[in-house]
Amino acid sequence: MAVNFRSAFSQIVWLQVLAVAATSLVMPIAIYVFLERTVADYQVKMLGERAQVLLKAMTPGPQGRVMLPSSLTEPYAQEISGFAFSISDGGGRLLISSATDRLALAPLPATRASQMFRRKTGKGAYVGVSVPEDFHGQPIWIQVEQNQDNPDVVLDDVLARFLPAVIGLSVGVLLFLLLADIFIVRRALGPIVAASGLAGVISPTRMDLRLPTKRMPSEILPLVEAVNLAFDRLEHGFRAQRDLTADVAHELRTPLAVLRLRAESLAEAQLRARILADIDVMTRLVDQLLSVAELEMVIIAMDETADLHLACLEVVEHLAPLAVKQGKAIELEGSEGPVWVHGRPEMLFQAVRNLVENAIRHSPTGGAVTVAVEEDGVARVLDRGPGVPAELKDRLFERFWRARRKERSAVGAGAGLGLSIVAQIAEQHGGRVSVGDRPGGGAVFSLVLRPAPRGAVVG
Repeated sequence: MAVNFRSAFSQIVWLQVLAVAATSLVMPIAIYVFLERTVADYQVKMLGERAQVLLKAMTPGPQGRVMLPSSLTEPYAQEISGFAFSISDGGGRLLISSATDRLALAPLPATRASQMFRRKTGKGAYVGVSVPEDFHGQPIWIQVEQNQDNPDVVLDDVLARFLPAVIGLSVGVLLFLLLADIFIVRRALGPIVAASGLAGVISPTRMDLRLPTKRMPSEILPLVEAVNLAFDRLEHGFRAQRDLTADVAHELRTPLAVLRLRAESLAEAQLRARILADIDVMTRLVDQLLSVAELEMVIIAMDETADLHLACLEVVEHLAPLAVKQGKAIELEGSEGPVWVHGRPEMLFQAVRNLVENAIRHSPTGGAVTVAVEEDGVARVLDRGPGVPAELKDRLFERFWRARRKERSAVGAGAGLGLSIVAQIAEQHGGRVSVGDRPGGGAVFSLVLRPAPRGAVVG
């Protein structure tokens, strides 16, 4: 069977095989090390206990030597269970041994500390321990060893001590395999997770993005390619719709200009005023359609910044004549210095302008529109108009939707694009726009943007 390493299944299977193979190599070595350490600890403990038995049975002998009862020395002389012992003084002089024809079982340690030793003779391999003790105020060394080849060597206690170590080792190995499985699955599915995250970013304003195909498992690759093709078709449709909107808007400008010239030549003043007002509404609609088409082509870089205070100041200066002409006032308050936010100055100007135009349109004669700029990147537009009913607030920023009013002047009539443009600009800047009630009557429109550090790239 051919192995396809682009397959998520194949990756998981073969990486699991590698993990099991590595574990099978490490496990015997680890078990051997644990077993050897456990056996060594048991032997040291057992031989140390025999040394203590010898120490308790010792009595002083002639010429500084020591004596042991025959009931204790005879089993050693007969090499029962392969044990042997020797006792030396602090200077290394042999005092007594289970075999009278040899010296100490092994060289004495340089420091007075228990030490394990191993040695080989013609009779087999021995393991022993050198134990420092005091006998009647004099330092001595007790050495006890056991022949490892003796058939009477018992391993029951060794196995009993080894069981907890095996359990701990098994738990560790299982945890290792669990972590390995997590790593394997995450590695195999990593491209899919990354593609899913990128898919959530794709929107009408980011139609240039596509799901990555590099390192994508072969089972998922056809789906990703199909999704990318679907995005291609959607982008083509969005571009065709945007181009159509822009083309229609451009084409309408010329007949509107001709229509205005002909309307201005009408003799009847009242009829002329009404027609010109309708032309103004149509001209505004065309301008908004062009704005919508242009906004759909804009991609704002993450490092672009703009001065929100300056944008609001320019809007107030730009619309002050319109407000005065309608018998209304407009004022700017809040921060007096730059308020840096992520975004483009011209787009923020357009968003704030639409909010202020909307506030002027619905403010009563003699009323005032306030533009407040806050240090945390928030611009609020406050008016003293009729406000927005609670049931209409959720739909206020929808495209081509506008509240129906019993009385509405021709100048005030709109196509419902102004506030939707504000919402689109806010979304493209990673912010939001909302409407609330102003204390004392009126509405408060809040444009919330992301603050930017000083020194960033100015858009």
